[in-house]
Amino acid sequence: MARIERKKIFTSLGYIGFIIIVASAIAYGMIPAAQSYAWGGWLIGLSCLVTYAAGSFNTIKDYCKKRSARHAANALLLILLVLGILIFVEAISARHSTRFDLTAGKRFTLSEQTVKILKNLEKPVRVTAFYQEGSPGAEEAGDLLDQYAYGSGKFTFEFVDPDRFPGKARRYKITTYGTLVIEREAREEKITQANEEKLTNALLRVTREGEKVIYFLTGHDEKSPDDHGKDGYSAVKEAIEGQNYAVRDLLLMRADQVPEDASVLVIAGAKKAIFPEEISMLKRFIDQGGHLLILIDPETDPGLAAFLKSYGIEVGQNIIVDRMSRIFGADHMTPVVSQYAGHHPIAENFKSASFFPLARSVHAAKDAPGHVENTELAKTGPSSWAETDFAMLKKGKASFDKQKDAMGPVPVAVVSTIKEEGAKENSERKEEPIEEENKASDDKDDNKAAVRPGRVVVFGDSDFAGNAYLNLSGNRDLFMNSLSWLAEEEDLIAIRPKERESRPVVLSYTQGRIVFWTCVVLLPAAILVFGIIVLRARKASG
Repeated sequence: MARIERKKIFTSLGYIGFIIIVASAIAYGMIPAAQSYAWGGWLIGLSCLVTYAAGSFNTIKDYCKKRSARHAANALLLILLVLGILIFVEAISARHSTRFDLTAGKRFTLSEQTVKILKNLEKPVRVTAFYQEGSPGAEEAGDLLDQYAYGSGKFTFEFVDPDRFPGKARRYKITTYGTLVIEREAREEKITQANEEKLTNALLRVTREGEKVIYFLTGHDEKSPDDHGKDGYSAVKEAIEGQNYAVRDLLLMRADQVPEDASVLVIAGAKKAIFPEEISMLKRFIDQGGHLLILIDPETDPGLAAFLKSYGIEVGQNIIVDRMSRIFGADHMTPVVSQYAGHHPIAENFKSASFFPLARSVHAAKDAPGHVENTELAKTGPSSWAETDFAMLKKGKASFDKQKDAMGPVPVAVVSTIKEEGAKENSERKEEPIEEENKASDDKDDNKAAVRPGRVVVFGDSDFAGNAYLNLSGNRDLFMNSLSWLAEEEDLIAIRPKERESRPVVLSYTQGRIVFWTCVVLLPAAILVFGIIVLRARKASG
């Protein structure tokens, strides 16, 4: 009797241990708060199973001698083998997985810019998303963050319910549901909209070392980054600051030189003449490796023609006319630009058309200095031309004159890379027979004088980047790509994230009825009829 009771106790311990282990596994998978206690449950359950095995050793040994036990062992081995293969395949796929986005709008594909930034991550970045469990935006945010994590192993994220974990919410000073905290070492950024543009810009802000400054020249009636009107540049300022640049004004006529911290100096649509002293400072800035973005409107003379000519860039005294622009609902003096220098980093893989309201030609001169490398970045279509008769143009009677006007494609932007002007002279001077002491001194001076190449981008229009036109087609990307190239951040040049388009399936009344009758009535009825036929056939044969 005592032996029977002892056997029942050990058997009960076995069942209890098995139940505890299964219950702990279910709790671990379904209840996140219970994950820290699941290990204790597994330990207790395993102890019960070990006790059962020790107390029922003879019973287990007798069972293993049976034929059914051998078959069960073989089946268990096969199951374990299959599970091992599945685990191995899953481990390989986790490290070397590939995704395919088959959606029409590439909904689950990150932009080229974001992909480049993720590939260049050198230190871990962690994102904490504060969402209520089951909130509508949590799933979409999770899909987006999962795409970022797929793009880089250094990008990780977690979701936290601020109601269940108020301490963590207080630590990050969270006051709004749907807040994402992006962290990298001691740097931290917060965003309240889970979209690619906001997240990528925040990623830039926490990963970029230091802050680059973009200066806008003032004092000559230029476009202002603080102007929120249709001709202002407030949208440009917002886009620049979104890329973690600082935007400042520069009144050059009150300065001795362009500030040393200037990554790029922008001259946006100056209408008044720039003083010769300022031109000299601009030339010194370029010769010392500075970077300049110039936007010149037609029928204005800011005094930059001679300055640009010295670098092999010629600004035409004309206005570009494009009759084809009417097809897109634009004025005939708003040329459509769709031809780009694809070999240049600014326009590489650039396929969007740009619109230049009231533009003049800008082209590379044939007699450019030897230390200057010019590229015509963008051109209008073949049906456009550069009109020189302003009087007839204002009367609306302009027509192409092959004696005076230039037929399209007409270049509207030129990119210039300016190497050290004295490099060739220094090289020739080194070849002259001189004393060793003087030669060493000259080499030292030459190395000291070596500077990075200057960069200049000139557009024949400033309105295309104004508030009214910046977000039109490819205007924004073209301007920001140019700025990124000038700031020597070519790895950030790509098509910026776009708003995802919603493409719902809209069925007509007839199409809806067809789908309803096919799926709800005809297919079930066909299955029912087929079942009746099979049943009758079996009864007839029986």
